Amino acid sequence: MTEIESAVRVVRGEMQPWSDQNQPGRPPAGGAVVCRLLSDLLPRARRTLVVGPHGQDVLDLVADRSDQVTVLLRSVSDATDLATSPAGEMSFLDGRFEVVAGALDGLAGATLEPYDVIVAVDGLDRVLGADSPDLSWPERLAQLLKHATVDAALVLGLENGFSLTSLLDRRGLDERHGDNEWWPLRDDPERPASVAAFAEAVERAGVSGTTAYANFSEAGIAHTLIETTAAAEARPGSLLCRLGVRGLAAAAASLPLLAPIGELAEAAALAGQLDAVPESWLLMRGKPTRAAYAEGAAKGVTVAVDRADAGWIVDSAGAAADVPGGLRVRVGTRTLPDAPTAEDVLFRLAAAGDVPGVRAFAAEVGAWARTQSGSGVFCFDDLGYDGTGFTPGFYGWAVVEPVSPGELLAAAWQRWRDRLVSGRRRHPWPPWMTGDELVATLLRMSGDEAEPSTVERGRKIAAAVSAATDPVVDESTVDLRSALEDAAAARHELAELRGHVFGLERTLGFRDKQLKVREKRIREMRASVQRYEAIRNHRLFKYVRYAAKIRHPKQFARAVMRRLRG
Repeated sequence: MTEIESAVRVVRGEMQPWSDQNQPGRPPAGGAVVCRLLSDLLPRARRTLVVGPHGQDVLDLVADRSDQVTVLLRSVSDATDLATSPAGEMSFLDGRFEVVAGALDGLAGATLEPYDVIVAVDGLDRVLGADSPDLSWPERLAQLLKHATVDAALVLGLENGFSLTSLLDRRGLDERHGDNEWWPLRDDPERPASVAAFAEAVERAGVSGTTAYANFSEAGIAHTLIETTAAAEARPGSLLCRLGVRGLAAAAASLPLLAPIGELAEAAALAGQLDAVPESWLLMRGKPTRAAYAEGAAKGVTVAVDRADAGWIVDSAGAAADVPGGLRVRVGTRTLPDAPTAEDVLFRLAAAGDVPGVRAFAAEVGAWARTQSGSGVFCFDDLGYDGTGFTPGFYGWAVVEPVSPGELLAAAWQRWRDRLVSGRRRHPWPPWMTGDELVATLLRMSGDEAEPSTVERGRKIAAAVSAATDPVVDESTVDLRSALEDAAAARHELAELRGHVFGLERTLGFRDKQLKVREKRIREMRASVQRYEAIRNHRLFKYVRYAAKIRHPKQFARAVMRRLRG
């Protein structure tokens, strides 16, 4: 045992062998979005307590803001791995970093001096050990707050049992949670079940002046954080609603669901319930933060959203990882109007069957696109439309190679067509026209020539944007409604094919009868020809044919008679 391994402090409730680092669907809390929120929230502190499994990025940020950091992990192996990691070892040796292995209730009495900052983004579900008493959620919260100063900054997470992903998940409880909980936490009647109950429980415990965020996560890592009051006020088409729908789509990408989540997310926003359906909430006490945080156009890029007089101020920052498809991400700060997107307008026109309206809007967006300079990609789902003009949103995609306005338009229409068809939305175009032919038609409506090369380049740009921006959906976990719709479509196609086969069989039957009739007639004609040939070869027929060539029959008859008389 090394010096560092032996120096990991162990308190009551430690678990071994066990690890919270590799639980399916429950990785350690962290990610770029959470770190950006914490960088705005956490003050410079003397002592900080981190409770539960957190990623190294969170620990690095906390260590940078605090003179002394204590990390409490219930797993001895996790605590040892952290203490012996390069970052942990360096901080440990200079006395700034302490790792404690044990349960939250075991920490009581082992730590005398309170902490200025408490970080529990992972929540209070993975803080009890096998030897811990069956503490309710409020009792675990009380155990946590024992270690906080009166005005300590607090960040606390809570899983939402009423999330859309939980409601639509078609797996049973045993498959969803498996062995990642030692106690039946979700059977606790005192566990808060709403964001309002969450805030009330924390306030009853003595912490007031808190702010809550709806946490939409992707595979357990925060993807989008929206302040709950702003989320409740978000309406379909608004920026915060689009962020929430993106976050829910990312959360549902790898789950077997009963129905597509996007439609229900928009319905929740329409009902003012977007704050009630995330995977979890984050509640914090500290200085005021922004309205929302989210992943940007690509991994490594985050956006922070602030309110503005006429809309939103969006600050995108970070360095994108390798982006395939000849794209790059432009970061910076921009002001966006609080307006619906061009995609929303087009969806409504298509659902109403208003083809003249689509044509007029396409002409308007085409005229705007031709006034734009540069290689910036505009997507209709990220292109604000306030009734007088268009404003590109926060994606910030640009094409590396030279590109024409027509090709950018083709990419925008291709992406819109893909989202229209994949979302099974109503539209006035026949099924056989919803491919490149529809994109070419929309391009011509926009005032472009719609050359095949333009459509092809637009398809490639749209595919690159989708691959980098949209969550990767596991095709093996298609939602049940889509599977049923696909099955119904397959049955309809099968019925049509059967009808087509029946028609072909009937036509072949008619043709077979016609061929038999023709064969019979040919046989009759062949028999007639054979009889004719038999007559033609007879000696009398030759005489008759010879007689037919006589020009003067009377003279010939007299000559024959004279010859016969001798």
